[in-house]
Amino acid sequence: MPQHAFIIAGDQVLHVANPAGAAFPYQATSQVLLPQVQVDPQRHESAETVIVVAQGTLEMMVNGAAALVGAGSHVRVPPGVWFAYRNPSDFPVRLLSRTAPVPPSGRHCRVTVQLTAA
Repeated sequence: MPQHAFIIAGDQVLHVANPAGAAFPYQATSQVLLPQVQVDPQRHESAETVIVVAQGTLEMMVNGAAALVGAGSHVRVPPGVWFAYRNPSDFPVRLLSRTAPVPPSGRHCRVTVQLTAA
């Protein structure tokens, strides 16, 4: 099955297409959540959501449980699970979000990145 991927660079989401150009449905966004703003509860029946906090502190609510998530941390929400999040602070929170279908068991995509100094 052809795959698509994305790279998050700063506050940009860069989509990487496979050579065949076949669709792989996912959504990747960068978001700034203003102070005291909450995103309403939601769930995705057949897709998982990963939220990465890039700056600030986010309050994440998953299936009724709440926890603070700081910069550099992430939360993975499995398919079918209710979740919401809010900015409890007086400063903006920057986060990155990706929602995508879970691949069938046994099917994975491996990505290798090599960095070299110029």
